[in-house]
Amino acid sequence: MDTTTVCLRLFGSPTVEHAGASQALPLERRSQLAVLLALRRGWAPRAELASLLWPEQPSKRAYTNLRKTLFRLQAVPWAAAVESQGTALRWQVRTDVLDFESALHEQRPADALSAYRGELLAGFDDGQNEAWTLWLTFERERLRAAWRGAALAHLAGDVAAADAIALSMRLLEADPLDEAALREHMAALARDGQAAAARQAWRRFVDSLSQDLGLEPGAELRALHDAVGSLPRPAEPLALPAADDGFVGRSIELRRIADLLARPECRLLCLTGPGGMGKTRLARRAMKDLAPSFPDGAVFVALEDMATPAQFGLRLAQEAGVAPGRGSGDALARAVEAWRDRRMLLVLDNFESLVEHASLLQRLLQGCAQLSMLVTSRVRLTVADEWAMPLEGLPCPDPEDDDRAEAFDAVRLFVKAALRVAPAFAPAAESAAIVDICRQVEGLPLALELAAAWVRVLPCQAIASELRQGTELLQASDASHPARHASIEVVFDHSWHLLSAVEREVLARLSVFRGGFSVEAARAVAGASLPVLGALADKSLLARTGGRMRLHPLVQQLAGLRLGEGDARRAAEAAGAAYFQRWLEQLKPAVEDGKRAALQAIDADYENCRRAWWISTREGQSDALARNARTLLSYCDYRGRAEEGLGWLRQTIDAPLGQADAALRALLLSQASHLEYRLGRYEEALASAASALASSRPKQDRDARVQALTVLASCALQQGRLPDARRCYKQALALASAQSVAHNTAATLDNLSLVERRMGHYDESLRLSLESLAQHRRIGDQAGVALCLNNLATNYLFRQEYAAARDHLLESLAICEREGLISTQAFVLSSLTELALKTGDLASAERYVPRALEVADSTGNRPVACWMTMQVARLALQRLELDTARTALAAGSSTALALGMPALYAQAMLVFAELLDAQQEPSCARRVLAFAVDHPSITTVDRDELRVEWARRARPASADPPWPGIGLDELLRRIASERELAHVPLIAALRGAT
Repeated sequence: MDTTTVCLRLFGSPTVEHAGASQALPLERRSQLAVLLALRRGWAPRAELASLLWPEQPSKRAYTNLRKTLFRLQAVPWAAAVESQGTALRWQVRTDVLDFESALHEQRPADALSAYRGELLAGFDDGQNEAWTLWLTFERERLRAAWRGAALAHLAGDVAAADAIALSMRLLEADPLDEAALREHMAALARDGQAAAARQAWRRFVDSLSQDLGLEPGAELRALHDAVGSLPRPAEPLALPAADDGFVGRSIELRRIADLLARPECRLLCLTGPGGMGKTRLARRAMKDLAPSFPDGAVFVALEDMATPAQFGLRLAQEAGVAPGRGSGDALARAVEAWRDRRMLLVLDNFESLVEHASLLQRLLQGCAQLSMLVTSRVRLTVADEWAMPLEGLPCPDPEDDDRAEAFDAVRLFVKAALRVAPAFAPAAESAAIVDICRQVEGLPLALELAAAWVRVLPCQAIASELRQGTELLQASDASHPARHASIEVVFDHSWHLLSAVEREVLARLSVFRGGFSVEAARAVAGASLPVLGALADKSLLARTGGRMRLHPLVQQLAGLRLGEGDARRAAEAAGAAYFQRWLEQLKPAVEDGKRAALQAIDADYENCRRAWWISTREGQSDALARNARTLLSYCDYRGRAEEGLGWLRQTIDAPLGQADAALRALLLSQASHLEYRLGRYEEALASAASALASSRPKQDRDARVQALTVLASCALQQGRLPDARRCYKQALALASAQSVAHNTAATLDNLSLVERRMGHYDESLRLSLESLAQHRRIGDQAGVALCLNNLATNYLFRQEYAAARDHLLESLAICEREGLISTQAFVLSSLTELALKTGDLASAERYVPRALEVADSTGNRPVACWMTMQVARLALQRLELDTARTALAAGSSTALALGMPALYAQAMLVFAELLDAQQEPSCARRVLAFAVDHPSITTVDRDELRVEWARRARPASADPPWPGIGLDELLRRIASERELAHVPLIAALRGAT
């Protein structure tokens, strides 16, 4: 992505500008990571970022959270250009901080002052993270000091009085005891004829100086005070309504409102959002906070019962305290006359019913030159002077923040509302369910309060379940709320009646989407024109993020009820399925090659694709499913979503369509067998592959047969049946070559190289691997290149050509991170761990192990997770942490037995020998290694490595007693079961004592 199209505004309330739109950054880990990288610009070490964002968590979990947060950040269109390079991250994006510092460096003070809109990252304070607080405080002070110096230097020049007053006031707001700023402020006020205001500023300064520091003002300030004249006092501000006690959070939005209304060019700010978003409460709180900065105070006007210009004019005249004359024009004119010279804030609440008469607001602005307006509306005003500020739900915890969920505004509001109806409510006991509720309603305040009211009847888990199943809770009325907010159904119904017939039809059809959609998809599926989409967005029923649109989940549910369950729904669902099946078919080449953009496109529309697959299955669309089955397999394989992909496939295999269509069944069974293999379910994979072969036709269903043969071979390889693996791979290679399918041919050559290496044919293995790599590079298959580089590196590892192995692995890792090949990344990280251990680089091994474990666990890759667990044991032995080593080895040995993989058996026995050495039992270690070397299930490559370890410890055979007759399975079971006994009984048996 071209980062010049993205700009972060980090002074004041942080926002991001992208593709012509601006949106606020919520306070969440993803945003914190974004601003850290944006401010650093250069390479930032992962360790530093993890410790800054999760200082209280163990390094392993902190790294895990960082990886998850980075993945979520890169999924956002404006942050796709974040770079990853091994242990560091970088994002070279434009920011207003960079503009500010560049202007200072280039001696452009006016530009620097224009860029500095307020303190850095206003509203981004995190009281529960001391490390973040210290960093943010330092950065704020550094930038504030630079801005102060630039401001004072600018004020020393020839500056207009009004500009000098505004700038010096900003300095005093930043530091009320800044004497230099006060001098400039008083001097500017005096030049402007505002002597009374100058003396008032002096008195405020004197009071603060005395109260805070116990000091008196200097002689220079006294002289300046004595020199100014006098002006009348300003009018007293108007009284304000009482604060809303139910208000929670919105600190970033409040700061954003204050920042915008402080700009001279922003006099009409409209808070937009769907009903129940909390616009009224936010406007009231903003009015309370901002009123002191308006000399003539603030006025709040509720408009929910207004429908005509006449009613609007009369209401304003009433609030202005003047008697209206005849007609609405007279009423509005009298209000304008009353407020003509006042510097005040006018808050107009629920303006949507008057939006077609929004030009009335421009009359107010033109007639009252010092009036500012804050308007709330479900519908954008679409007048020339409008500044729109769309509201979103309250921040919800991300999965990595579950341990601090109570710090998030959505959770706080739910708990506060729940305690009102059930004072004995214990939120800590139901934290996970509360977070689930918050995420389901995406922090919509009214939905949170309505859902919380049910804690008097249901546990939170049941409330979450009810929300997931439908809208019954959302349709239920709550008498504690105003009639217009009595239920989500009532709120939505009000918005529904604001729509035209065409807009209603489109909105109902859009409800078939899940998780967002593109404009192209909306056109194809819902018949939505751009003007209609724009109208729905203007009416807060459709949100845009980057290049995608989405409905709030509750809007989606309630609009879906309007679509019904008949022919209209079926037609809309069929149109959606057809669109996404065609779309997947177009992506097929890029997905098979592992292209990041294609994988990310499916990430964004994953739920839509899953639904399209289910509808195609229901409608019996065999051809569409067969055409896209390979795309689905490649995506799930590369993205580590094997379990989910298996669910898709099994759903169709077990459906009537899968039972009736033998060719489709064979294809899907072959692909299911691959995903079962990826998950380490070898017996299930063998059964599915065998069924696929039995159901397929030798000449017509070649794709299914190639895939099934590959899985049969791969399972045989993992189970140590090397002749069977070689035979099946060669059969698959012959079929792939006959089909001229380059991907299959290159991949099978790579698989054959693994078989040859395990059989001890190292030169042949290297030849096949190099040939496979060349073919993958030639066809541009990045996913194949990454996997082949890893497999080639394992050849170099065995040959002790460590530099070549490292080069290949780092290239592979870079491809995986660039393209998002999560499954392959697990293999590469495990190989890098092996390389680090072989070269004695324990620090690197310590870094790779938690990363590899996290990826393997998240993708369900049990073989890699098992192998990495045993590397945890090896590293613990290096630190002489024997209990930790025994625990990890026991877990690894149990999994190895469950998987039935000889390679893992060999690793378990090697680690056990190292543990015995650490326990001062070298004789027992030698005997375990000798047993492993001679065991028939161990393949040649593992036997050769074990023999090297045994030779290092070798002594005359007569010195050791004979093997005690323990079988391999029994040995592994005892390694696992005797962990708490420190293996004392097993050691006694190995010594020959029992």
